[in-house]
Amino acid sequence: MILSPNWLDLWIAKELAGYLKVHPLFDLGVQSAIAHNVLGGFWFGAALFILWMQGQKVGRSDLQLRLLTTLIGSTVAILIMLLAENLIHCPPPAHNPDLKSLFPSYIYMNTDPNSFPSQSTTLYSCVAAGIYSLHKATGWVLWVMVAVLVALPRMYMGGHYLSDIFTGFVIGMAGYAIARYFLEARLTAKIGPFLERKPRLQLLSEVIVFAWILQVAVEFKDVVWLKNILVFIVG
Repeated sequence: MILSPNWLDLWIAKELAGYLKVHPLFDLGVQSAIAHNVLGGFWFGAALFILWMQGQKVGRSDLQLRLLTTLIGSTVAILIMLLAENLIHCPPPAHNPDLKSLFPSYIYMNTDPNSFPSQSTTLYSCVAAGIYSLHKATGWVLWVMVAVLVALPRMYMGGHYLSDIFTGFVIGMAGYAIARYFLEARLTAKIGPFLERKPRLQLLSEVIVFAWILQVAVEFKDVVWLKNILVFIVG
């Protein structure tokens, strides 16, 4: 199904595009920062890593279990997003025939033909929700980052409409809610005792968690790369 942007989406896209070309170096800086995860993943991955290390302290296994819930929730959210992406198609502002002329030729990063929904907002809304449940001050900072460092720059560069961002937020919260209220109790009951009985597996579990955090930081780009390689080999 093809989704057409509403009047608010178009109005905001036009207003933001009006600031492009004024300072090309700034535009290129924003573009590079998004591509290298400075506007987004780096900060969320760092927050997860720091809190996980704090959870190593005696008596803070509850913190680590909540972070595992958050990581699982982020995966659930991405899966829901991929389903929505396959069901609904909406060209991003930079690819929209009515808006394309507003975007300068030096912007090259908007290669995805479908902007719905925003993967970045989906992923980092889920992470912000999980961290907010552990540390409200840090959670609020991350919520601001979702809006200012994640959503706004991607809209500015013509990658998403407001509705893409809002839908990503809803999916991210849904992914976290599913993990928190339907999976966390089972996680707590099984993982903790399992690791206590199998201390040799603790190192392996740490490696897996750190790899997972890294993928959150880069928006699962390595996973997508591996998937594309497998599709190419099988095809």
